[in-house]
Amino acid sequence: MENTDYERIGTTDVYLSQTEIVPTLIPDEAKAGHVGVVYYEDVKDIAFDVISALKREKVLVYECKIAKSESEDDEIKQIKSVPEYVRYLIGVGCGRINMLCSYFATVNAIDYMMFVTAPSSERILYSTPKLKEACCPKCVVADRKVLDLAPKDLIAAGWGIALSQPLKAFERCVAKKLGTENSGRAESIADSFKREVASNSVQMTHGTAELFWFLMRLSDSNRKQNFVGGVDAFCEVMQKNHKLRHRGEYMFVASYVLWAYYRLFLKSGCEDTLLPPDKMKSMKLLETKCGLEFNLLLKRIDFLTVNGYFRIKYILDEYRDDLIGILNSIDLEKSQRRWRRLYEDAGFWLKENFTTKELLSSMALCGEISGGLLGYAKASGALEDYI
Repeated sequence: MENTDYERIGTTDVYLSQTEIVPTLIPDEAKAGHVGVVYYEDVKDIAFDVISALKREKVLVYECKIAKSESEDDEIKQIKSVPEYVRYLIGVGCGRINMLCSYFATVNAIDYMMFVTAPSSERILYSTPKLKEACCPKCVVADRKVLDLAPKDLIAAGWGIALSQPLKAFERCVAKKLGTENSGRAESIADSFKREVASNSVQMTHGTAELFWFLMRLSDSNRKQNFVGGVDAFCEVMQKNHKLRHRGEYMFVASYVLWAYYRLFLKSGCEDTLLPPDKMKSMKLLETKCGLEFNLLLKRIDFLTVNGYFRIKYILDEYRDDLIGILNSIDLEKSQRRWRRLYEDAGFWLKENFTTKELLSSMALCGEISGGLLGYAKASGALEDYI
């Protein structure tokens, strides 16, 4: 098909083309049975176009419209209504629909395709966290026109993820420097940061198509990451606590707050004068405010030994100026102005959703489930006054 861009990313074939390409990508053996199309109510018009393209090619279609719920378990119950005679699945939407399709495809041992409706998620090539060894989509398709017409808050969510990557790269570099394992590379922390950022960067002047490709490549690289830093932990806590906005929006807010805090924390150098943290209080608040299970949090608890604590403090003292220099080079102050202006209200919704006290309290709590620099700040007691 003309005007089609293609790239093999990991084990997935990714196409930027038109909706009409969808039927041509379904295996012939799957066309012999029913093809299920799964979507949320808010993308029903786009799903209708996908279904129409399938029917024009005489493909038997089973339609499954999912009612949005605050609980992933409730949505999984809904997708279980898809009958067993469906031998191929197409998810129309973004990250949440992908999770449901991954779950159903894994349980029923079938393949599935994602038709992405907005450049808003870097989890399209993730498998569902509900199952071990869950499958990922065989194909991902996006229509250029659909991406360009995506709601502005979804586009802002995608850019929120993209703009957060430099700070996440900073967190990974610090964690490697603080860790005891040998990274296999003899390089400075500044060079390590430059290498990380070079592989995960996109200019905000680019359009939705470039953002889509960036998020797809990022999705594949993130599958190989098992480090949970402050940005990811903070984003998770805000999602579970507020549940009103998209994950990428929370990710940028988390990055901006942490970027400011890390600079203040590193400049202060007062970690050895603080009282130890109240871990039980933090975990109980995470349970009541965010729904995280207390027993699971107990299993994740990680007490620093005295030697480990002073080892980290020594390394931070040694690299303090380097780390502050890297943080200053990220410049999220400039990025946040451009990001807010993606919205019709120039980001006024932020004032309606958060207070400074709430953000600082969430940041302090997520230090309990975070590794790297924020986890150390929490262990030092530097976050206790914010709770």
